[in-house]
Amino acid sequence: MTGSEPDAPADSGTDPRQPVLVIGGTGHVGAALCCFLLRRGHQVTAASRTGQPVFESPAINRIRLDVTDTADNGPLPLLTTAVICPWVEKSSKTDSHWMEHLLQRIATAGYRSVIYFSTMWVYGARPQGLLTESTPVSPASPYGISHLQNETLLRECAEDFDLDVAILRMANLVGADPFFRFRSKVAFAHELVTMAIEDGLIVLRSPPSTPRDLIPRMLLHHDLEPLLDRVAVEGRVDILNLGSGSTTTMLDLARQIADLAKRYAGEPVRVEYPEESVVQPMFHLDTARIRSLAGPCANSLSNELEFVLEDVVRLHPPVDQPSEP
Repeated sequence: MTGSEPDAPADSGTDPRQPVLVIGGTGHVGAALCCFLLRRGHQVTAASRTGQPVFESPAINRIRLDVTDTADNGPLPLLTTAVICPWVEKSSKTDSHWMEHLLQRIATAGYRSVIYFSTMWVYGARPQGLLTESTPVSPASPYGISHLQNETLLRECAEDFDLDVAILRMANLVGADPFFRFRSKVAFAHELVTMAIEDGLIVLRSPPSTPRDLIPRMLLHHDLEPLLDRVAVEGRVDILNLGSGSTTTMLDLARQIADLAKRYAGEPVRVEYPEESVVQPMFHLDTARIRSLAGPCANSLSNELEFVLEDVVRLHPPVDQPSEP
């Protein structure tokens, strides 16, 4: 499978990379990130609430960590960089003390850098126009509100704990998921591809003109490299937009997935969507800052959708083909 995880770390040909703790290391963002870091030559430790699911590579270390347990003061692994993957409370009345407690534990263990995955939805539920890192934030959903609360704590704690913090306001991620088969809740691209393969029909819940910036996983990992490699500066806080550099619509995405499924299965796929009387306003997530740091990278949504298709087909093979053992 093209988008699968590596069996062993590759030789980077340079000095050993900084060891990394990935908090939320089995999630949709974290699992593939752990595999990427391992392939890049980092010592990787994945932290999650349980010991499941299990990575294919034993080179990825595992620890159990419940970030909401503020009574847990146990030592963390002695590493250098902590990556905190997307996780927020579901309630808009979130108690963010868990983040402050986690950052204190990270600092006490001697970590120097923290990379936090936030969301572009801190700019609002229906952002419009050009969105730069200086655009006023006005989250409307519990998800966006919770992320903004975490951002605030990160900015406050960076100087207090002598941490170098990068806050990444990420667009919607599309790409292969090593643990897709274990998910009870899957990413929306996987959900749409599953509909196309299983039902021959994609049903959109969102209006067809709903705008989305879709960042391919390969581009996300590329953009992380300069943040992983740079020298830590105590108290520094960088806020960076992470996206593809372009905006599409849910209808255009659904049609692209329908075409992909048709090429695979040989049958047309219908797309249904709710009627809308007014076209939704578009936005453009400005990524000039991260592009100046990371440089250019191949940005192929179609390739990532093919990796998503591979995930889905492995779990839902055609009826005339046996499933893999």
